[in-house]
Amino acid sequence: MLWKREMPEDRSADVLIFLAVAAFLLGLWVGIRAFFILAGVIVAIHIVQQFYDKRLGRYLNLQSEQKIIRLFPGEKAVFKFRFENRGNLSLPKANLKFQVTDSLTAADSLLGKPIVGTDAQLYETSFQIPKKQVLEVSLPFTAVKRGLAAPSSISLDLPLFRMQPLQLSYLGRFQTSVIVYPTPEFVQGVDYFFSQQVGHVLADIALTEDPLQIKSIRDYVPTDDFRRIHWNASVRKNMLQTKVLEHTYDMTITLILNISTTSRLGNAYVSPDFERILSCAAFIIYRAAENGYPIDMHVNLRAKGQTHIFTESTGLPETDVKNNLDLLASTHVEDGMTDIASVLHHLKMRRNQTISILIGELPASLHGMNGRVYHVNPEKAVLVEVTMNRERVRA
Repeated sequence: MLWKREMPEDRSADVLIFLAVAAFLLGLWVGIRAFFILAGVIVAIHIVQQFYDKRLGRYLNLQSEQKIIRLFPGEKAVFKFRFENRGNLSLPKANLKFQVTDSLTAADSLLGKPIVGTDAQLYETSFQIPKKQVLEVSLPFTAVKRGLAAPSSISLDLPLFRMQPLQLSYLGRFQTSVIVYPTPEFVQGVDYFFSQQVGHVLADIALTEDPLQIKSIRDYVPTDDFRRIHWNASVRKNMLQTKVLEHTYDMTITLILNISTTSRLGNAYVSPDFERILSCAAFIIYRAAENGYPIDMHVNLRAKGQTHIFTESTGLPETDVKNNLDLLASTHVEDGMTDIASVLHHLKMRRNQTISILIGELPASLHGMNGRVYHVNPEKAVLVEVTMNRERVRA
């Protein structure tokens, strides 16, 4: 059982025992049988109370469907609580309590109460769980803003013979969760940018060699990379042979999110346009997928064991959309910022970029950036090209 039983502390049992003993002694003193009957009734009530308290909720299970629901603000999701009562006692007036972050708000008549010091709200609803039956409670919620949400701190208050109810605290994890994506914000110039790339794909996309695709084999020359020697072919011909690799086009677009802004004194702060930066990124991610471009994303926020948080392109636009939007939904400034220069240095060491789009404040130096570089000012939401001398030309 994944429930923790919290029995209320009261003296009702002690009071019943005291009354039973007092009635019995009084019956002995005055010799009236009614007092013995009263003592017996009180003892019976105490036994029934103890039995009921120990058995109540003992065979109750909570089940939820294991899935992730992805939404945009304004869309709805339903949390389904499936209670299975395998016991012989019905659970009348069971009061369900749980918390959900403010990324969601309850629909219909379910009202939430803000929890001070957190971004969550407390919800309550009551129902009856019949014995030997399964009850499914469906609670609709509406996505309000970007973030992650799932019912937590789940508990059930069950009425007892006492003044205070029995509280069952759920120790498991609710399996249904919701990811709310940021609302995409239209960025002027993006549609023209992708139509231009389609027409100039050979000019804008880097020609690279795929190490997994061998086109042919030739004799080794001293200037060849030692790692390209084809050892099996060298053994067969009894002389070193070099692999000639197939050339492919790298269509990946690198999206860089600079969520920081720098003051005149050089101090870095979280950009006041943080949410707009994420919304502009969501729009570009969608447009990239629609035009068949893989995309990876880098954000100057700290990550455990990494210089910053980022996604690697899978080469499949449909998968990249999900991975990048999931990252946008879970991004929080509380993770702490990193210097945007360290992100650019990581990109320089990782691979040559063909097309990079930077959203947010333009850093003082773009040293190490290869290929074409574009910039989006979140305040204007316009895509412009950045030349090496820092001049900007509309894409």
